[in-house]
Amino acid sequence: VWNFCLMRMELTELKSKIKQMALDAGAKLVGIGSQERLKEAPPSGDMTYLLPGAQSCIIWAFPYSFEALKAYFSKEERMSVKQEMHVMYSTSWRLAQEMADFIEKKSEYQAYAMIPNGRYRKGMGVGADSLSGKLRKRLARPILRLGIGGNIVSKSIAKLFGKEMIYPEFSLRYGAVAAGLGHLGWSGNLVTKEYGGALLLGAVITTAPLEPDPLATENNCNKCKLCVRVCNSGFFSLKDEEEQVIIGGQEEVYSKRNIWGRCGIGCGGLTGLSADGEWSIWSPNHISLANVPEEDMKDQNYRIDLMKKLMYSKETPEEIRKFNRHLMIEYSSGGLFTNVGRRSLEKTNPRCGFCSMICVANFDKRKELYELLKNSGKLYVDADGKEYVKRLDDSIYYPPIKIE
Repeated sequence: VWNFCLMRMELTELKSKIKQMALDAGAKLVGIGSQERLKEAPPSGDMTYLLPGAQSCIIWAFPYSFEALKAYFSKEERMSVKQEMHVMYSTSWRLAQEMADFIEKKSEYQAYAMIPNGRYRKGMGVGADSLSGKLRKRLARPILRLGIGGNIVSKSIAKLFGKEMIYPEFSLRYGAVAAGLGHLGWSGNLVTKEYGGALLLGAVITTAPLEPDPLATENNCNKCKLCVRVCNSGFFSLKDEEEQVIIGGQEEVYSKRNIWGRCGIGCGGLTGLSADGEWSIWSPNHISLANVPEEDMKDQNYRIDLMKKLMYSKETPEEIRKFNRHLMIEYSSGGLFTNVGRRSLEKTNPRCGFCSMICVANFDKRKELYELLKNSGKLYVDADGKEYVKRLDDSIYYPPIKIE
């Protein structure tokens, strides 16, 4: 009995200290979830995939500032969001390493530092650990930069974006629900009471059987569906179809998704026009995937033709082709093949992400961001490769390229 009580005391102290580590690093929310709560979740809710015997996950959240979001949605500048994203990802990665090291040094348990984003399960064709992944990483940059190998490159990218869905090594969203930070919103992103869904997550998983925090009682998604309205890639079902997952014995409901490639292509910046043609994301590619039927998006030949058009066809202006090839270099080196926690500020280049960023906790502010986006105009690239915005009144505005 004494040994059992001593162990409980040690685990209680361990939990307290690691949660404080997250708060000291700047995280605004932190919670503990358990593998038991995720036993009915999809495979990406299984933390033992990465750490055999894992019993607990420590999940924390860094929210975006509303001022940075206003500048981003209005196309005044994207450098503030760029900087905040870089700080949040790099801090999450450093924190994860320090926390995992602390757990293993201060207890008898193992821990695994989660890469904050961009890591998917082996066999999905995008893992950095596979031989094909390493070869693509080595070859992608010079091939794309030189604008050669159009057929091979287009086919390779089209194949990647043709997957029905790709699955993370461990879903931070599922873990965050299990840790009591919030619930899944209509977008499928985590929605918290304090910050909505405009945040980024980080995590450590451990074999330590930590006491999980209480589950969130209220789902703060009001199904305004502004997340669907700001998505110009058609990733979300327009028929109000639902998908469900079970976490902690509770049903989490969100919008059924279409083929993953819509999000990969659109959020990556390779397309970027609203369905009504009135505004764009931070992309000069004025193509709206929202207007493309799902059967076409699932057709590999359609995707091959789209990639050729975007990066190699002379019907696309040369400056935009260069822009798109540069995007793919960033996409491959910073998102699919490496750790975004190690990505430099220079290579952190948000182009969309509107579905989560618009979901601030205050609904009036959410509507304000939507109106700013609708009236923000379209992004273009001039002959020198500089980005500029054409407003609805046809006035031209060059956003600053650095924060003053």
